[in-house]
Amino acid sequence: MTILADQTLLRRENIETAELDGEWLLLNIDTHAITKVNELGGYIWSILPEFPTVAELAEKVHTEYGVEMEVVLDDVQAFVEMLIEAGLLINA
Repeated sequence: MTILADQTLLRRENIETAELDGEWLLLNIDTHAITKVNELGGYIWSILPEFPTVAELAEKVHTEYGVEMEVVLDDVQAFVEMLIEAGLLINA
């Protein structure tokens, strides 16, 4: 289990998103910073309001893509940490 596994995550306000050719652009309106994520990252971003913890996100991705749960959990954890570091997510 990861440190963030059960912490509730919230997307920051003022983040605009756009999907282009399978990649997602996340634009922070306040800082004008753009973060590009792949299709899976965009999927995680889109389901985050319904599945607001790393554990819930990993379970949903595991179910959707059929990837080994341990791998999914590590990848989702790393992705969420990147989003927090980029100022796109906060802990509730």
